[in-house]
Amino acid sequence: MKYSSTRGKDNNLNFVDVLLNGLAKDGGLYVPNKIPKYSKKQLNELKKLDYTQLAYELTFPFVRSDEITSDSYMSICRKTYDDSFGKEIISIDKLNENEHILNLFHGPTFAFKDYALQLLGNLYEFVLKKKKINLTIIGATSGDTGSAAINGCSKSNNIKMFILFPKGKVSEVQRKQMTTFGKDNVINVEVDGNFDDCQKLVKDFFKLNIKKRKYNLAAVNSINWVRILGQIVYYFWSFFRIQKKLDPLSFVVPTGNFGNAYAGFFSKLMGLPIRKIIIGSNKNDILTRFFSSGGMEKKIIKKSFSPSMDIQVSSNFERLLHHFKNDTNEVNRFFNDLDNLGFFKVQKETLQKMLHTFQAGRLNDDDTVLSIKSIFNIYNIIIDPHTAVGCSVGKTLLKESEKRIYLSTAHYGKFLDTVRKAININIQLPGQLSKIMKKKEKFEIIGNSLIELERLVDLKT
Repeated sequence: MKYSSTRGKDNNLNFVDVLLNGLAKDGGLYVPNKIPKYSKKQLNELKKLDYTQLAYELTFPFVRSDEITSDSYMSICRKTYDDSFGKEIISIDKLNENEHILNLFHGPTFAFKDYALQLLGNLYEFVLKKKKINLTIIGATSGDTGSAAINGCSKSNNIKMFILFPKGKVSEVQRKQMTTFGKDNVINVEVDGNFDDCQKLVKDFFKLNIKKRKYNLAAVNSINWVRILGQIVYYFWSFFRIQKKLDPLSFVVPTGNFGNAYAGFFSKLMGLPIRKIIIGSNKNDILTRFFSSGGMEKKIIKKSFSPSMDIQVSSNFERLLHHFKNDTNEVNRFFNDLDNLGFFKVQKETLQKMLHTFQAGRLNDDDTVLSIKSIFNIYNIIIDPHTAVGCSVGKTLLKESEKRIYLSTAHYGKFLDTVRKAININIQLPGQLSKIMKKKEKFEIIGNSLIELERLVDLKT
């Protein structure tokens, strides 16, 4: 499998180069040059596999290279989905015949990002040991990516990791999951800004490093293709358990950076019979506004009860635009305009093609609380605020008769204040999260400044 950039100037790379680069040298995102498509007969065969086997079968075509053999990759998959995911790797709650919740919080950091970042970490460990090189990882988080990346990717002593998080804009539990981890090769960095500022610092640091060639630099955000690969698997797994006859159904995805939703779209391109992908946004509704108008416009980020979606630049949307436009020059222009002017707009025909698959809706904070309360009162299930956004938007946009799967992206324990407010019960943190609340935090502080970030990385590497 070869990969090329969405912006057209970094082409035909192999998987290991894509893994180690993260962001393409022209500032774009890597996408595979071809997409394997499964027939109905092949889907029925995949349906019989357990989670680890399914992960191997679906993702190895993208990973296969001279440096990663079939046996080696099977071992990586087994190591990824092992005891760190607890008794259950993944589970589904049935609300009724047409509504199901896919619980993606069984991993070591209680968030959906564990499914991809454990895989990414094990791939890094394997490749770095084999190539005998060191790697500097830099990533930004709006909440869950940071702790999942640290847990998944810091195991190799060949890695030095810097995770940027926005000051005061992640939950206390999310912050402490990062800042109490306690490994010398992990440096947490509080940035005086929002998530988009952190994400821009990461991308700007990559561009700076391309000029200076100072570090072997890699990414853990969903700009890294492996993040998408690891998320494709649970779309197939959950579909197979709900639709035995492979009839189409829809997925409802609360999302800000669009990686989780793009993984669903890519699953559809691979042949999974997905009818619609419903996007759930909070008050920072850049994606919902885009699917309403075809215009992507950055606005001021507002703090919400679902902080992982407090985003105004959805990085993975670039991969979606690349698919529909198939014009790297135009994609490059769109995202330069977004950076410099804060706005771009696609043609009506492009938007109409997208709307064959996507619909989007938004939910404010008050209604997010009501959604948590409603699910608890009716089904005795506690959901986190992001899942609550998805559930409410899905119920609004889909007919009652349409079968759908809601993605539950994080454990409610990460957002206890909001959840307690909603269900009026003094619920407690799971034991593993409770322990970190008493640990001492350690992190660096910088302004929203590339110069300060470069100085810090130089000092700590």
